[in-house]
Amino acid sequence: MAQNTSIFAAYVDKFFKGFVGRFTEYWNGKKQQPTYLYPTMLREEYTPDLTWNSTSLNNSIVAADVVAMDSPLPLKRRGTLSRASGEVAKLGIKKSLKEKEISDIMVMESKGQQEADIARRILNNVPKVIGGIQTRVEIMFEQALSSGQILIADDNMEGLGIRVDFGYKDANKFHAIAAAWSDSEHALPLDDIRQLFDAADANSDSISDVYLSEAYFNYARKCQDVKELVATANNQVIISAATLPMPNRQKTLEALGDEFGATFHIVNNSYMVEAKNGTQTPVKPWEQGNVVGVPSATVGRLVYGTLAEDMNRVAGVSYQNSGFILVSEYSHNEPSLEEFTAAQALVMPVIDDGEHIYVLHASGTGVIDTDVDKVTFTAAANTTGKKVKVVHADLPWTAAVPVADSWCTITTAGNEITVKVSANNGSGAVKRTTVLTITDSEGNTATVDIEQAA
Repeated sequence: MAQNTSIFAAYVDKFFKGFVGRFTEYWNGKKQQPTYLYPTMLREEYTPDLTWNSTSLNNSIVAADVVAMDSPLPLKRRGTLSRASGEVAKLGIKKSLKEKEISDIMVMESKGQQEADIARRILNNVPKVIGGIQTRVEIMFEQALSSGQILIADDNMEGLGIRVDFGYKDANKFHAIAAAWSDSEHALPLDDIRQLFDAADANSDSISDVYLSEAYFNYARKCQDVKELVATANNQVIISAATLPMPNRQKTLEALGDEFGATFHIVNNSYMVEAKNGTQTPVKPWEQGNVVGVPSATVGRLVYGTLAEDMNRVAGVSYQNSGFILVSEYSHNEPSLEEFTAAQALVMPVIDDGEHIYVLHASGTGVIDTDVDKVTFTAAANTTGKKVKVVHADLPWTAAVPVADSWCTITTAGNEITVKVSANNGSGAVKRTTVLTITDSEGNTATVDIEQAA
């Protein structure tokens, strides 16, 4: 598709640079700019060679593998199809003014509206495309920091992406000791967090900052040990520990910081992500159940390169740079007249020294189990089903029986599996068995024997 000079070239020439330099209004469906972590936690680093084999990436990335994009398996368990090679895929986003919007702007011109008002309508998409690139960078960064891995889409590989591993050590990963934090009656968040600090101390490391999702911070506030910690820190007389209220947000953060000698941060960013078909879905990129301890508030680099188009600019297209982002304004008239604002960047967040980062999986104990080891049925069909309760699983988990055993079907809801069987009373029927297998996101499994009489 040919890129032509902007329909409103005079306004673009006069106002484009200023709009790119100082947009403040509308980001990601919010009235104010969202709070990104990456600008303060990553230092920018330019490299002329942003390829998967470049020194800038190799020193911090343990592996960069080609994997399936839409696999139901957790990212770290997806099979490696090949090693990544070549250039890192660029990020790109564009938005357009359609014919009706273009016509409306021309009407504004004909009625002598202020130039600045007209320019604002023409360049309304500038903050959206710049914010779109920055949001994608933030999503990658939060995924990387909270899990040690990210999945990068590459338009040159249909259905495939690059899984990047920043080298978080298995020895520095821990689970909830007593119960997942969502189980406020049994969970012990303070003991769980202490595992990170004890391990760091044993390794001669230090933890200066701890990051966790708001959902799990709120789970922790409901747990008895955290309630008592905050009450004690505030010199509250505890008459009955069982009746302590859930402490407020700020006092909990202060008490945790004082207890562990680190600053605790709550991550609660949500972003609208647009698919190729135009549908938008809210995404919380932070791995919700992970609590992450880092040695410094600066955890890595924002590595960026120079785009080929920046060095070979298309004649007639208007360009401006916004840091590592290249913004362009142009039009085309096939199949219809449109005015485009586009942004692109060759950039990637990199977590350095991943071996000194500590992670707590507060969503489970690392041991998956069920409340029963065996479920038995009579020969008659059972369409009501019998329940199997899953306990201590790292979310999410999946359950399955062998496809060949179609006489046994399962459904899941919450932490329960309902097992149903068809009749086994035909001529010559014999007792039949199958195995229900439950697998959690850590790859841990539990099995339940299913048996039906004849």
